[in-house]
Amino acid sequence: MAAPRCTTLPPLKAAGPGPGQGHARGNGDVGGSSNVWIPQHHRDITLGRLEGFQAAGQFSDRNMRADLWSRRCPDGVSLEVYSHPKDVPYPTYDEAIRMPYRPAKVGDMFGPSWTTHWFRIRARVPDGWDGLGPLMFRWDSGSEAMLYTDGATPRQGITDQRNEYQLMEKATGGQELLFYVEMAANGMFGNGPSDIQPPDENRYFSLKTAELAIPNVPVTALWYDMRALMGLARELPPGNATGEIALYTANKIINNYRQGDPDCVAECRTMAAEVLAVRDPGERMQVYAVGHCHIDTAWLWPFSETHRKTARSWSSQLRLTERFPWHVFTASSAQQYEWLQQDYPGLFSEIQGAATRGNFVPVGGTWVEMDTNLPSGESLVRQFLYGQRYFEANFGSRCDVFWLPDTFGYSGQLPQIANGAGIRYFLTQKLSWNNINSFPHSTFLWAGLDGSTLLTHFPPANTYNAQADAHDILLTATGSKDKDRAPAAYMLYGNGDGGGGPTVEMCESLSRLAGCRGLASVSTVAPGEFFRRLEAVSRDLLTWRGELYFELHRGTYTSHAANKALNRSCELLLREVEAAGALAAALLPPDQYRYPRAEVDAIWKDVLLFQFHDVLPGSAIGRVYDYTAQRYPQMASTLRILRDKALEALLAAVAPPAAAAVVGDGGATATLTPGGSSTTSATTISSSSSSSSTRPTLRVGEVVGAKPLTAALSTEGAETGFDKYDKDAVTSPGQAPPASTLRLGLGTGDRFGRGAGARGGPVVGWVFNSLAFRRREVVSVPVEMLPPGMAVRQLSDDGTAALVVVDAPPLSITRLLTEDLLTGYGNSTAAEDSAAAAAASAIGGDPWGYVGATLLCGTNHKGRVEYVMQNSLIRAVFDSAGRLVSLYDIAWRRELVPDSAAGNVFMLYEDIPLFWDAWDIEVYHLEKGSPAGRGLPPPKVTILEYGPVRCRLGVEAQLTQGSSIRQTISLTAVSARLDFHCEIVWAENRTALKVEFPWLLDAPAASYEVQYGAVERPTHTNTSWDWARFEVCAHKWADLSEPGYGVALLNDCKYGHATYGNVMRLTLLRSPKAPDRLTDMGTHVLRYALLPHALGWAAAGVPAHGWAFNAPLRVIRPPPQRQQTPPAAAVAAAAAGPGITRTRVAAGPAYDPTQPMFCITSAGPNPLFAAAAPPGPLSPPPLILDTIKLPEPPLQTLTKKHMQTPVCTTQPPQLPPPGPNAALSPLEDETPAAGALVLRLYEPHGARGIGRLRWPSWLRVSHVKTCNLLEDDQEEDAETVVQWGDAGGSIDVPYGPYKVITLKLYLEQEGVRAVSG
Repeated sequence: MAAPRCTTLPPLKAAGPGPGQGHARGNGDVGGSSNVWIPQHHRDITLGRLEGFQAAGQFSDRNMRADLWSRRCPDGVSLEVYSHPKDVPYPTYDEAIRMPYRPAKVGDMFGPSWTTHWFRIRARVPDGWDGLGPLMFRWDSGSEAMLYTDGATPRQGITDQRNEYQLMEKATGGQELLFYVEMAANGMFGNGPSDIQPPDENRYFSLKTAELAIPNVPVTALWYDMRALMGLARELPPGNATGEIALYTANKIINNYRQGDPDCVAECRTMAAEVLAVRDPGERMQVYAVGHCHIDTAWLWPFSETHRKTARSWSSQLRLTERFPWHVFTASSAQQYEWLQQDYPGLFSEIQGAATRGNFVPVGGTWVEMDTNLPSGESLVRQFLYGQRYFEANFGSRCDVFWLPDTFGYSGQLPQIANGAGIRYFLTQKLSWNNINSFPHSTFLWAGLDGSTLLTHFPPANTYNAQADAHDILLTATGSKDKDRAPAAYMLYGNGDGGGGPTVEMCESLSRLAGCRGLASVSTVAPGEFFRRLEAVSRDLLTWRGELYFELHRGTYTSHAANKALNRSCELLLREVEAAGALAAALLPPDQYRYPRAEVDAIWKDVLLFQFHDVLPGSAIGRVYDYTAQRYPQMASTLRILRDKALEALLAAVAPPAAAAVVGDGGATATLTPGGSSTTSATTISSSSSSSSTRPTLRVGEVVGAKPLTAALSTEGAETGFDKYDKDAVTSPGQAPPASTLRLGLGTGDRFGRGAGARGGPVVGWVFNSLAFRRREVVSVPVEMLPPGMAVRQLSDDGTAALVVVDAPPLSITRLLTEDLLTGYGNSTAAEDSAAAAAASAIGGDPWGYVGATLLCGTNHKGRVEYVMQNSLIRAVFDSAGRLVSLYDIAWRRELVPDSAAGNVFMLYEDIPLFWDAWDIEVYHLEKGSPAGRGLPPPKVTILEYGPVRCRLGVEAQLTQGSSIRQTISLTAVSARLDFHCEIVWAENRTALKVEFPWLLDAPAASYEVQYGAVERPTHTNTSWDWARFEVCAHKWADLSEPGYGVALLNDCKYGHATYGNVMRLTLLRSPKAPDRLTDMGTHVLRYALLPHALGWAAAGVPAHGWAFNAPLRVIRPPPQRQQTPPAAAVAAAAAGPGITRTRVAAGPAYDPTQPMFCITSAGPNPLFAAAAPPGPLSPPPLILDTIKLPEPPLQTLTKKHMQTPVCTTQPPQLPPPGPNAALSPLEDETPAAGALVLRLYEPHGARGIGRLRWPSWLRVSHVKTCNLLEDDQEEDAETVVQWGDAGGSIDVPYGPYKVITLKLYLEQEGVRAVSG
């Protein structure tokens, strides 16, 4: 890429008579006869006269507009059209010109919406035009269009902002011309009737103009002179000398202008030059300008239309640079460049040439201009990784300016992430839209959560669509809030959102007004050069620390909820695919596994594409979400297949019998009959309990808590006990669960449920823990995986799965044995299990302190039905409506629900914003709310599972007449986490649904997870800055904690949160009607959970719990037995124990999938966890290992093959259908051997210390380097010392608050070994 351009605009040259030559005297000349009337000028009347002199409308036949064209010839143009069918991929140029055409004419209508119409245009230049010029083609279809004159490379976009194209400099009389226009049946802002309303799917456009024309060049030049004078007169304050002179001169020009008289035009231009040619900006600050064209990658139009918007807009900028060599244009979004490269390679080559000359400047460094509230931290990293690599590969350098002018708020981790991707500067202007507080800076240092900084500039004109007129230049020069510290400002001029960019009118305006007296000095300069100049002249800049919260568009945290859920699902699946795939590629030779880089890259690019700031936030039209609703499931299906294939490859390499399974007679499938019995084609699946009288063992004396249950909770025949519940099936408690589930009690064996003769068995399956910390969770094993005739501890309420507790080591694959299913929990394999725990197990004790989860129903002292769920950690009580009336921590004797209050309450709020329907949820919505279901039949509550592994409660309720919810509430035996699974049918109009929880807690701030960290936000409304945050964005959790205790609210797909006082709210759904009238209509599946905890959220490990809730343990089937292993080798391999038979790493101990592949501990005492709470279901680490991946390939490899892979087309790419047998696309041949692994960790608690990253001895790491987010080794950092011990290798990793750390682990490559050797 060429050095950035900075061009001082050329001074305007005076036209007409030179100095001293004089001109015709007008009525206002000094020294006129006393009999000549010299009027007073009323400012507003005169300004109105100036506007009317150029206006279209009733006087346009007598004003200047009538003289703009000296020749026009509509009759010399003949039209033919090919109309392409709707919703069929657009034809290319080569395809379109071969299609059948039919005659067309001006006045015809073309549509409906979103269709494409190709016009073949034949034109004959009139004989009398010979030598005149320039020869223009004028086109007005009221829609967007693009013109082709010489093959498949488009020449220019044609829109309502730019509706003529210069065919040649001079006309040749009698010349025959042939060219094409591609017309799109949509306007610049889609097809809505107005503003942001949903599109009219049956809109037609009338072709108004198609003609050859010759402009009146002198009159056109005077036109631009007049516009510049009018701008000065209007924008400079009354009394300003330059403004008054401009007003006087413009009025005088009107007096001297005579239609059809070319001599008067030269005289009028001379008058204008006497004002405009004076270059004296005075004391104004320096203004820099750049042409800009913000193209929303999708918004009021689908993705497919953006392909063409980009070509229309950018080709037009190339034509402008030919006419105005000083014009510098910048554009962001690598995705748009890649689309252009695929669709219009000739145009892309022209843009590369313009970039070399410095006229066309890539900016931003990201794949798209993404939302920054909702994407995960790793997604934000990949925006830069894919964007910067694209720009470096195709334009020779990376970007150093982060460019997000239109995004709805900015995460506090962006400075750190941007710094890590080579970014030094940041530009936006969106906070100028704040509707409560005015942001106090224009130029400042933005410090992130970890202290990283970006030099940040908000253009003082408060727009990225400046018109380059006097208004915008003056506002840029005077509007900065930091003039004393930063005497320079940036103006972004050009039409945007729907594309278009700068126009001839804007460039003509700049050429006249830049440096004009009364305004400011203006130079065109590329973004990077502007920031370097700004940096050089700035001093003592102030710092803003933390997030840039946007006080508007808060509804985008929730709108199009299903789309947000699919995004998070794909983010998490990509994480698992990369981790499993990278480990498989590092451990296995290519004949056993090849990493599917092409598939992963294509999916990452589409996930990043869908995170564009009008797509993921939910503010685009329905067509956009029709596409994502089709593409997301395809991607998720492919990702599951890719993940499972990587895990299967790892397990298949483990020598028998470690990974082998005995699953019966070849595929008998276990099913449950409606009555609860379990059958297969050969035998039955049954509970391990054989006694039909076995009941849940929780007795009234064991129900502990601050709120007494005064009525008897009996297992006898009392009215409130289980017998009445079983016999009568009263309406409120609901129907009894299946008999098989009722009888899943503790059994007749020991307290582990091991009946006489119980023993281990073969491997039934494996459990994948993708997180680098120990976890103890309940997993569901599909009954079809179980051996025929096998007894299990507990079946799920629907009979499709056996429940078992698994103790999974960090980042490992844990065996599930038949004994595990029988007892209900697997043997602990965690490295930190003590010898004492093992001894306790050997004598029949409980190494986990196991007490089963239990649920019973009774009545309270007021005679109301209540449901009690309890394990060894908590007790939860729900009323007959499914509301949480008590949550009691047994260990800490802490009641959390206030008296007469209830949680899990669904509230409906009227949700009518001021204007931006899908975007905004306004503060007053909280004034008009009511409980859901009011006036409707009461909810139906049903006991689904009694325990002991898990107990579950079902709630069905009508929210409104048209909307309903089915909720399942679960408590397992091993966790204090209370889970809520919701299935909501939603059919509302501008109504928001929230779930609310009041707590016996009092804290001035609540904590919320953001990317790679957390932020505190107030729970009060002391100041306007506090109450402006009535709705905030968070990721996997929010937490309200006092110093010694708190509650975390976890979720798996929600982002809109609020905490006021002691009430936590989670916004579940909205129902706006614009720009998509069907927003959020339909069925939604979501989960949230409550996690009561001692200590603060950091010491309690809430971030790890949030990860565990979102990335549950995965049950995977055993791989097929390898039949090709020779008997002798198999015996030797079995004797050697579990291990890989072949590997590409150095010789050493064999791979064991049950060992932690990576885990993180503290390298020394950690004060954060010094006051530890009682042991829980997971061990929170000091650092979260977020990402494990292969390094990116060299850029030349990327350019050659992957860059050309289509990412988002009009129709979704063909992907394999769901299912384990789906065939994948061919793998790339150049997928390199895994010579290294890239690990990304982050500090989640805001703490400082030293962590220890450990790995097993079978992963031979030669050395470790710190690298940036683009995976460049940081040469200034010393190589990290690898320490080896009997258990494996480790390195110490210093960390600071919310620090993101990227490590590259280089692997030894010393040959292949056999385990049996």
